[in-house]
Amino acid sequence: METVIFFLAVLFVTILIGLPIGFGVGLTAVAVMYFLDMTNMMMIARRLITGVDIYTLLAIPFFMLAGEIMNRSGIVKDLLHFSRALVGRFLGGLAHVNILVSMLFAGLSGSAVADTSAIGSIMIPMMKEEGYDKPFSVAITCASSLIGVIIPPSIPMIIIGAIAQISIIRLFLGGAIPGIIVGFALMGLSYVYAKKRNYPVGKGVTFREFLSVSKKTIWALMLPLIILGGILSGMFTATEAGAIAAVYALVIARVIYRLEWKFYPDILSKAAVNTGIVMLVCGTAMALTWYLATAQVPQQMTAFMMNFTENKWVFLLILNIMLFMVGAVIDLTPALFLLVPILLPVSTHFGVDPIHFGVIMVANLSVGLITPPVGTVLYVGTSIGKIELHELVRELLPIYLVLFLVVLMITYVTPVVLWLPYLF
Repeated sequence: METVIFFLAVLFVTILIGLPIGFGVGLTAVAVMYFLDMTNMMMIARRLITGVDIYTLLAIPFFMLAGEIMNRSGIVKDLLHFSRALVGRFLGGLAHVNILVSMLFAGLSGSAVADTSAIGSIMIPMMKEEGYDKPFSVAITCASSLIGVIIPPSIPMIIIGAIAQISIIRLFLGGAIPGIIVGFALMGLSYVYAKKRNYPVGKGVTFREFLSVSKKTIWALMLPLIILGGILSGMFTATEAGAIAAVYALVIARVIYRLEWKFYPDILSKAAVNTGIVMLVCGTAMALTWYLATAQVPQQMTAFMMNFTENKWVFLLILNIMLFMVGAVIDLTPALFLLVPILLPVSTHFGVDPIHFGVIMVANLSVGLITPPVGTVLYVGTSIGKIELHELVRELLPIYLVLFLVVLMITYVTPVVLWLPYLF
């Protein structure tokens, strides 16, 4: 366990001094290399290259590009009108609209940060104008954006599939029902808040108005169906689905939304930067986990957990508590690269299905995106909503409880995750 303690100590020091996570993980890998007295620099260089030389990871830049194109084209506004037509008539209507838009946009972007940026800039001012408290408006926007990393196509699910060599389409399907449950749980909480704080009831629309709103939106809503349908039918792989999503987004943006060519250099630049960040973390984290595997850390972790319990359900509780704490200090993507290779063998030993394990990891660590001190979505929300961090965190406290209860449901009611993947 000395290697584990040393690895965690160095990693947390890099986080505390504010080093970018990709460089922090790389520095930790070098430190662990010297700690294990394996000072062959060519080995770490080789591991950095092989860490990103994974065919499945090609899906990430394509999905990021598709999300950027859809975001810039103005699809969010159409999704907003569509969602308002569906759920805007209920008490606390705009809060429900906010959540539903996030659920729909999740099927296009696969990113919580993109979701918060795109939806928050429109929904937060609109909610404030209609009488919603600013802290609540920002909090529900941040919380609902987490659905973006659970509902397919989810970039974290692609990462887990690449690392663990398990079916990405089954991970996609495994996250579908949990993502919907998160959405409904947040809607239920929003209804309670609306009743308690006397938030307004939205206006309903006629069937003719609903059809009018749906005309343009239907093109965007078809993208997740094309992706999942194509993969399930065997027409293309998850990686090829990313390329198809990017081409489809490009066509829709040009033909339906008339997005001008002058915007594309900036779109390509943002997608490239985001991809570069993920790939840097991927390379350095895969190098680090190779050294940890060489030091037999997974085997040590299994033995360590066995000292606590041999019960699968107790292990899952410990796993969730640990992930909840890790998510507060390490961002979702690097946490996956670091923890999946270590914890997957342990969970397999306890009889946890790999698909179930993957969905638990994503659902739990996603909560870390809105928890201090390193929650990226949290800081995007404070920036867009012009609100102090402590105000937002105070408003999020009941939401943390609801999300953790949903995570426990995902953990212990296994059909919620496994029914859909194994149905196909």
